[in-house]
Parts: sequence; C-alpha cells; structure tokens
Amino acid sequence: MKRVDFKKLSIVNFLSVGEDPVTIEFSKGLHVITGKNKDKPDRRNAIGKSTIADALYFAIFGETLRELKKDLIPNNLTNGKTHIELDFEVDSPKGKNNFKIIRTLSPSKVLIFKDGVDKTRDSIKNTTTYINNVLSASPSIFQNCVIMTVNNAVPFMAKNKIEKRKFIEDIFGMEVFSSMLATLRQDYNEISREHDTRLTKLEEVEKSYKNYEDQKQKILQTRKEKKEKYLGRQQDNTQEAERLNSELEKVQQINISKVERQISALEEGVLDQDIKIESNLEAVARNKALAAARKERYKKMGTEEEKCPVCLRPMEEHDAELIAEEKEKLKNAIHEAIDDIKYYSDGLKELKVRKNKFLKAINECRNKISEAKLQEQNKANIEERIKQLDKWQVELESDLEAIESTDTDFDSLIVDTKKRVDKLAKKVKEYRDELAKLDIVKYVVSEEGVKSYIVNKLLELLNSKLLHYLRRLDSNSICIFNEYFEEEILNEKNKVCSYFNFSGAERKSIDLACLFTFSDIRRLQGGVQYNIAIYDELFDSSFDEKGIELITHILQDRVEELDECSIVISHRKESIKAVTGDVIYLEKENGITKRLDYKEL
Repeated sequence: MKRVDFKKLSIVNFLSVGEDPVTIEFSKGLHVITGKNKDKPDRRNAIGKSTIADALYFAIFGETLRELKKDLIPNNLTNGKTHIELDFEVDSPKGKNNFKIIRTLSPSKVLIFKDGVDKTRDSIKNTTTYINNVLSASPSIFQNCVIMTVNNAVPFMAKNKIEKRKFIEDIFGMEVFSSMLATLRQDYNEISREHDTRLTKLEEVEKSYKNYEDQKQKILQTRKEKKEKYLGRQQDNTQEAERLNSELEKVQQINISKVERQISALEEGVLDQDIKIESNLEAVARNKALAAARKERYKKMGTEEEKCPVCLRPMEEHDAELIAEEKEKLKNAIHEAIDDIKYYSDGLKELKVRKNKFLKAINECRNKISEAKLQEQNKANIEERIKQLDKWQVELESDLEAIESTDTDFDSLIVDTKKRVDKLAKKVKEYRDELAKLDIVKYVVSEEGVKSYIVNKLLELLNSKLLHYLRRLDSNSICIFNEYFEEEILNEKNKVCSYFNFSGAERKSIDLACLFTFSDIRRLQGGVQYNIAIYDELFDSSFDEKGIELITHILQDRVEELDECSIVISHRKESIKAVTGDVIYLEKENGITKRLDYKEL
C-alpha cells in the first residue's frame, strides 16, 4: 500500500495570513488549531483557523475548499504575493521519495520537485494533474476523508440518492468500473456500427451475386427499351426540326413594313370615325337643347309670360284658336327634334362599332408585328437549336451503335462478386466474435457482474464499520445500506426512521459515524494512506462534554492505529483539554492572522 506523509505546510499572504509565514508541521498525535480574534474579542471564529485546511487543499488542487475566485485569495492588506509550500513523502512499493510543491499567485504558477529534481510540467493544469497522480488524490475523497468539515458541508445522509451513490462508489474505488463500462460501451458501439455496416454491405453483395443472371436479362431488356427510346427520340428530333424550320418560314413571311402601312390606314379610318362621332354628338346635343327649349315654351303657351312672336303682345290676349294652333306647331317641332336625337344617337352607336372594328384590326396588326419582331430576335436561337438537333441526331446514332455492341458477359463480374462475398463474410464473423467477447466483458464490469459481487462483499464491511462507530458514539440508532446503497436507519425502538426525524445530536452522531467509516474504507480500498486527518469544527457542533470525550477516544485510537496526525479545528476549551499533541494557536489582529505561542483562552 502507498503511504503519503505530509511533513510541513508554509503559508504566506493567503486569505487572512499576511507576510509573516504560518508554518505547520504534521507530526503524529492529536492536535488542535484554535486562537483569538483581537479585532472582535466577543467572537471566537473568523480567526483564520480553517485557512490551514484551505491552504493544504490549495497547494494540491490549485483552488480553495470554498471555491473562492483567485483574486479573493491573496491577503488584500499586504502587497506581498501568495506563496504556499507543501513538503511530503511518498512511500510505495517502488521506493520512498520526497516531494515539494510550491504554488503562487501573481503570477500564478505551480512547481513540483521530486528528491530535489524539478518535475514541473508544461502547464499549471498538467502539473496539478501530475501532483494528483502522485498523491492518488481527488477533490471528492480529500474533502470527505482527509479534510472533513462537520458543520458547513452537506452531511452524507442529507445528499440526494445520486450524490450518495457517486460518493460511495468513489470511496470503494469502483469508479474504475464505470470508466471501464463507458469505454467498453464506446468500443462496443463502434464495433457494432462497423458490424452492421459490413453486414449490410454483405447482404447487398450477396443479393447482387444471386441475381446477376436476372440482371443480365434486365440489361438485355434495357438495351431493347433504350434502343426503342433512342429511335423515338430520333423521330422527335426530326419533328422538332421541322417545326423550327416552319417557324423560320413564318418569320420570313411577315412583312413588317406592309403591316405598318395597314396600321396607318386603319388609324386614318379611326380618325374619320372620331370626326363623324364628334359631329353626331354635337347634333344630338343641339337637338336635345332645341327640344328642351320648345318643351319649355309649350308649357308657357297661353300664359301672360308668353309673348306673341309677331306682335309681341302676351299670347293670352290672342284668341284660343290661335293659341291652340301655335301649341300644335310646337308639339310637332318637339317630336321632330326627338326624332333627330334618335337618328343621330343610332348613327353614333354604328360609328362606335365601326371604330372598335378598326381598333381591333390595329391591335391584331400590332400583335403580328410584335410576334414577328420576337421571332426575329429568336431567329438565331432557332437556328442554333436546329444545329443542336442535328448534333444530337449524330450522337443518337452513335449511342445506338454502342447499345448494339454492349458486352453482356457477366462471368467476370460473378467471379469478382463471389470473392467480395467471401471476404465480407469473413469480416462479419470477426466482428461477431469481437462483439461476443465484449458482451462478456461488459457483463463482468456491469452492475450485475463483478461489481455486484464486490458491492455485496464491501457492504458487510461498510455496515459493520458504521455499527462500530455508532456504538462508540453511544448512539442507539442502526444504519444499514443495501446493495443499491440505499440506507435504512432504525431508532432505539427498532423502528425505521428518516435521517431528518432524529435530533440534531443524534444526526451528528450518524454523520460522524459515516465520516469515520468512509475514511477507513477509503484507506483500505484506495491503496493509499494519508498521515493526516483534519476535522473542521468537529467539537463545535451539538456534542456535550460526554460526546466530546467519546469522539476524542476515537481520534486517539485512530492516531495510534494509523500512525497519523489528527488535527481538530475548534474554539471550544474542551477540545484543547482533549488533545495529546500541539496546540496551534492563531491570533488575528488588524485583519492579519499570525501563529503565536499557545495562550490560555
């Protein structure tokens, strides 16, 4: 098993730490990080205790546990540059090596040295990946098995189903199965697609092979049909040529000048009709006015208003016989005017009909001219079309000769096709065999395969560890995981309860039991053991003195059993009394955190 021993951490201008370095040496024992906030004496937090964990995480992964933006990490009260150094030792079957990580901001860079030799890669990203590989570290595992925040992080039991399963698979080191399965699926899909492609091609070639005789007859039939078609096209070309030649003759037959003279004569006829129409309109208007005047005089005849046209005396002074005679004359004159109006109106209608005939004839002539001019414009096209038809005729004759001479011997094609069939059939069999092998491997790494077997075996360890730590924490509850990593929690009455049904203190006991269990399992399954475990605010939760005592015993046993450095970040005096190692005392003043000799809180 690989073992990683973190030796020393040096912090400069990182978060609340200023230009005076804060150095932590990770020695075996149970240590506590505590301190005092002189800027706010009434507060025991905001001292910078968690900065130690953040700096360790930053040195390894290049980011903080709180996922702060890079411009918020340097201490803004100083002008210095962020500088983190981490020394550690890796003891593996390949040997023991000493490493140093140096990570800075402004400028951002990371360096890694192995036994004094620079192993820095070509980029920050690649160097960080190299560091993570050396440490066999991942952010998820580090946050849950090395740096464990009790109060601020979401407890395992409060995570959703997907998050729980993902975390447990990571703890058990089973993410490799998911990765293998994903790779296998990709390979399987690629081979499957290639198999289907080859199979489809094989079916196509086999079909061609089996039906070549039919194809031969079809080709002969096609030859016949094509010949008939080409002969038909020859006839169509001939007819088209005749039509186009006819169009050319029409173009030549049309005498535009003559038609234009016809139009001029017709237009004179229209002008003559317009004059007569105008004369008739005037006659109609004149007679209408005369009739209207006579009607008006007729109405006035016999009244004092009407005067005799001879003696100029009022007509009423004349005798009735004379008046009647005069009215009869007016009546006849009115009828005469009305007859004249009808005569001239009828003449007007006839004149308009004759004018329209002239106009229609003019339009026909003009259309004939337009058509002639259009045909004249298309004359070159028609002539070119005729030439093209002649050319096609020659080509058709050539095609007909080629059709007659087409080789219908399929023997060589049949032999070549048989070879292709045999080659494709062999390739399809190879892909089928490969798919069968992948099916077996895919099952092995699937949920139903080896993974299921491993899960069932590890569940015993998981559940027994959980029960062990619950009993050591004096909890009356029992937590059991099934093969789907779904938990079942029993209270002291052996009744199934939800995690959220328990009191705050009981939930903390369950959380801590999970935390210790996952840490143990990761150590056993991950193939790597880290010499440090940092517990942020472990004693600052819902535990009383009895609870702190129980937790302290667990931590002390883990220190001895694992030969590790356990660090508890806390501001409670009870935690200081429980430690067996150093008290790392931090003091914050004027916004700057410094490490000082231990002072009584």
